[in-house]
Amino acid sequence: MESELDNLNSLGDFLKVLPEKLEQTPYDYTVYTQWIELLRAGGDIDSLRTARQCMYGYLAVTSDLFLEWIADEESLPQALSDESVLKHIIGLYEMAVRERMSIIMWQRYVDFAAGLSNSRDEEIRAAAVAAFGREDYVIAILRQGVEATGAHYLQSQALWMQYCDYILHQINKAEGSQKDELVEQLQSVFIERLAQPHTGVDETFTMYSEFTTRHNAATYEQQMVDANKIVSVTRGQSVQRNAFEDRLVESEGSWAEYSRYISGLAADNTTQPAEICMLYERALVTSCYSPEVWSEYGAYVAGAFDDTQVALDVTYRGLRNCPWSGRLWAQCVRFAYAHEGYELASRVYARATDTHAVSYSMVEYGLLAVAWLAVTRADPGCDDEMLLDTCDQCVDVAYKLDPSTADPVLYFERCCTSTAANAKNGTERARKLWTRICKARRFCTEAWVLSAEFEAAHGSAQSARSVFRHAAQRKLDNPERLFDAWLALENTSGELVDIDAAERIVCEQRRVILRRAERAHTMAGPAQSEVVLPVKRQRSVTPEATTADQSTPVDHSTPADSAQAQSTKSDSAHPADQPRVTTVFISSLPRTFTSADVEAFLGGPTQATNISMQIDKAGEFHGRATASMQSASALIAALDKNNTVVDGHHISVHIYKQHAKPVETTVAVRGFAANATNKQIAEIAKPAGTVVRVRRNQSGDTAFVVMHSYGDAVRAEAALNGCVLDECTLDASIVKSGRAATAKQKDAKEASVTSLAPRKVARRPAKKVGVLKTAPAQKPSSASTEAKSNAEFRQLFLGSDPKP
Repeated sequence: MESELDNLNSLGDFLKVLPEKLEQTPYDYTVYTQWIELLRAGGDIDSLRTARQCMYGYLAVTSDLFLEWIADEESLPQALSDESVLKHIIGLYEMAVRERMSIIMWQRYVDFAAGLSNSRDEEIRAAAVAAFGREDYVIAILRQGVEATGAHYLQSQALWMQYCDYILHQINKAEGSQKDELVEQLQSVFIERLAQPHTGVDETFTMYSEFTTRHNAATYEQQMVDANKIVSVTRGQSVQRNAFEDRLVESEGSWAEYSRYISGLAADNTTQPAEICMLYERALVTSCYSPEVWSEYGAYVAGAFDDTQVALDVTYRGLRNCPWSGRLWAQCVRFAYAHEGYELASRVYARATDTHAVSYSMVEYGLLAVAWLAVTRADPGCDDEMLLDTCDQCVDVAYKLDPSTADPVLYFERCCTSTAANAKNGTERARKLWTRICKARRFCTEAWVLSAEFEAAHGSAQSARSVFRHAAQRKLDNPERLFDAWLALENTSGELVDIDAAERIVCEQRRVILRRAERAHTMAGPAQSEVVLPVKRQRSVTPEATTADQSTPVDHSTPADSAQAQSTKSDSAHPADQPRVTTVFISSLPRTFTSADVEAFLGGPTQATNISMQIDKAGEFHGRATASMQSASALIAALDKNNTVVDGHHISVHIYKQHAKPVETTVAVRGFAANATNKQIAEIAKPAGTVVRVRRNQSGDTAFVVMHSYGDAVRAEAALNGCVLDECTLDASIVKSGRAATAKQKDAKEASVTSLAPRKVARRPAKKVGVLKTAPAQKPSSASTEAKSNAEFRQLFLGSDPKP
């Protein structure tokens, strides 16, 4: 994606937005490069220098940018003869060779110094001596380069040979004691080089033989014997390194292979720390944006060298390459404290927080905060009250960040609360911290478990039990973890009554979770559900099936088989038992709400679609809307928002129950006398519901009573079946047609078969009567029907048992 700054054509427009950009993202590499590019085009060298220095303060500068920076400085008029400008250029070379281990950059630095020394301009040579502060600056730079790069197994020979040639050149020009000193110096250089593993060890040995023949002929044999002993050891070490180098080539310089290389050399006690450091530097050429490499490098340096400044420098370099790493910031805080104490560590922590380096993640900030707490606790000048305030401040900063980036194992929270609890009079402060953490991360099981464990350790078993009870009522991400921890607490320190109470609550919550999972599985469908349901035995409607079900052993199939079996049973069940509800009804919305506001309230366009705002004839919105949810999880999340307060309105979210138009259903009546009229049959069915019409077949032995709905037909069937009319017992049944089946599906919730069961009337000689002898069936009131429907609704979607 192109940067927003690409649209800015002028430097003035860029500078207007630059402060805001740098304040928001001081580690944006693109901002600095575009800033430098515009200033180079404008030719403002002072502003260009400021921009580059600002970039160097936050980010790593590559070798190419350093060379470009140096070239711009050298292009200034009289730059090489101006001592101040020359000092600045020398400083840039020093920064470049410290920033990255680059033999090419060291070679450029040596060539620059040699060019100044060999210049024909006396003014340039004098300015160089003044800028470097010494006359022998060339050999000093060569010595620094050899010390910095000599451990490079493959590429260090060229710069070392240049160093030797320079000393030999000085020997040829020197006389007397000065010459003897240079010869002794070069001999020491040769011996050190022969003991250092490198690919040109044979070439170095040959050069040493020629040097000894020419300058130390009297002791040639003894010196060569000693050199052979050294070289034999070095050649053996080179064999091991050649194998590692071959594997590096095959892996194209991967960090994994470098790590094995480092581990192999570290196991050898003869390996010098400089060689290990060189391997880290070589690995960072391709892995400079890997915080793990920088952190491991810093830890090694801190253990290998007594000077804490070396480890601090490595960590500073790592932060300029990986400023987003909380691990590196934490390491820097600790190294800063070890180097200069609390003041420097506090500046490092303040820089990390002020520049928002790790504000994108609670995990990364947590690593930094834990290190800062450790430094605060270790400093003698910090008392317990200051430590407790630091804990509160760290939690304040952490819980303003994105909660989705929180640590699932709560490493930062555990360290923070433990630090507070160990402080004097800090138990209550730690308890408040856990309360705040559980409130902010109310769905995180680990937070509740750790809070309960804290109460068990620093409070009482009763307070821990209270935490578990409160947590058990929530929809947690891992409820079984909570249940196991609770039962473990009760079985180790609780009474029998407490154990029984905990098991009852756990069992009840498991049933609630199972019902919720079943509902989510049913609403999402077998192909889309993410919930694998356990095996659930279903009751058959026939006596034979019931008998078989009672004699069948428990199913021990796998979860996948169980889910498949559940899906098969669901497909064969009644449609009323398989709701595919995706629409919710929202009421009590603020009048100012738009469809976009409703969509945002329900979770955004990925969760809710088809927002319908219900308005009156005047076009005014009265706070009611419907929305289609995209998935079962989105539907459950929407239902969880019921009774949410927005702008003072308690918003209500429920399943949208669309009232379908009842379908007429026919009841066939047989067994009546030939002189019975349709009006008499209708009078019997009327108390059960609305009778649309009554008709007969051609033979006249069957009457068809058409009822207003399927529910009315069920009640009419119960009223007619077994009723005695004109000494004849009636036989009634619902007509099993396609239309009746549809009616049964649509009106299943209206049917109340349990309360209107057919009465079994004993057959006996009937008296001749012209009126109905049985008490008419009572049609249930709309209130009772609605009550049953609401109970079924609660059981279906909210996981609660209906009232008996």
